[in-house]
Amino acid sequence: MIGETALPRWSPITRIAFRFVFLYFSFAFFSAILQLVPMLGMLGYWHDEAVKPFYVWIGKTVFGVEITVFPNGSGDTTYNWVRSASHLVFAFLGAAIWSSFDWRRPSYPWLKDGLWIAMRFVLASAMFSYGINKVFGLQFPEPSMQRLLQDYGDSSPMGLLWTFMGASQQYTMFAGWMETIGGFLLCFRRTQLVGALWTAGVMANVFVLNMFYDVPVKIYSFHLLLLALVIATPDIPRLVRIFVLNRPVPRADLRGPWTKRWLRRTAFGVKLAWVGFAVPFTFWQMSEMRYTYGALAPKGALDGTWEVMEFMRDGVAIPPLATDETRWRYFTIIDAPDWKQVVVTHMKGVNGRWRLTIRDGDPADTLELREMTVAAGDDASKAPLVGTLTCTREGEKNLRMTGEIAGARVEALCARREPQDFLLMKRGFHWVNEEPFNR
Repeated sequence: MIGETALPRWSPITRIAFRFVFLYFSFAFFSAILQLVPMLGMLGYWHDEAVKPFYVWIGKTVFGVEITVFPNGSGDTTYNWVRSASHLVFAFLGAAIWSSFDWRRPSYPWLKDGLWIAMRFVLASAMFSYGINKVFGLQFPEPSMQRLLQDYGDSSPMGLLWTFMGASQQYTMFAGWMETIGGFLLCFRRTQLVGALWTAGVMANVFVLNMFYDVPVKIYSFHLLLLALVIATPDIPRLVRIFVLNRPVPRADLRGPWTKRWLRRTAFGVKLAWVGFAVPFTFWQMSEMRYTYGALAPKGALDGTWEVMEFMRDGVAIPPLATDETRWRYFTIIDAPDWKQVVVTHMKGVNGRWRLTIRDGDPADTLELREMTVAAGDDASKAPLVGTLTCTREGEKNLRMTGEIAGARVEALCARREPQDFLLMKRGFHWVNEEPFNR
């Protein structure tokens, strides 16, 4: 044990700043720290659920807001903002109390080393998760037919970003590998600085995209960017000296307080075990998810978008007028294992959506359309029935639908449309461009 007299002396500001960073990180990433250890991730989930009433109370009592929505894919809910603001206050108060009781201690080398290890691996874990997710095309899949049929002006900023990323799977994979490499570099002391700087560059771009394309992960991405910057902070004087002042710098002492060989070897073994488990497991997990949610997920024979070539309502042929808000233009069937839905795009681009149940038959299939009153994964048959359509294939590309929807008798002849029918998906890459191809 290093005696207190042997401890290096930090400046008062450094000690106060360290206490604040230690407490804020502990509050903000408590669940993420637990998730670093296999089998403890569920404890983090239970913790997050247990503290919800507490932050709801803070929101109502301190900030005067009524919290009714919790993180649901959006990480920028009122609940998230109240929780982050609370962590900031807790860390300030905690650092002030800690400093008043422990003002004589010159430094915290062991605690600092443990904190930096935790920050490095929490950040690395996030980079592995997001990066490998992109490598397998899960976060930004190729644009769906509904997206391709949507007018640019009707897309949200976030939707436009998802289209931009998904339209080039090669670029998405590149972005994923950049995050994955940053995570790997963070795992080792010799590369932690370059890993922190690498990840800071990657996350700065992610944060700016989230900010200006209205992606609701602004708080979390900002926290990850801050983690990368804080990890690199102890080396800032050395970086300034070599890159700004053009002067030599001494080698960094990467041992920290780990002076005993058996401790260093034990820590290195634990680190190798974690990396050897976490990285291959994440690759395997994301690879398998392709067969459930990704491009390799099984789809029904009718899955896809069908252009309505002929449309009749109650025996009357309806021409494809651009001003008609009721005449069908596209009929999209989503027949995935976890979600079945029908989306009707009218001539003016307004979508009608219904839950879908498919009754297979020979030679015709039956589509039962129900209101969107039950959640994904629930039994669609519990929702009120809107209509029933009988579908008959006419060749490889055509589909005839007849039935009744909302009291009206409809008949439609449809032709299948494919993503490769669109310029965005078929243009591809060209080494030689005699002139700009900007459409």
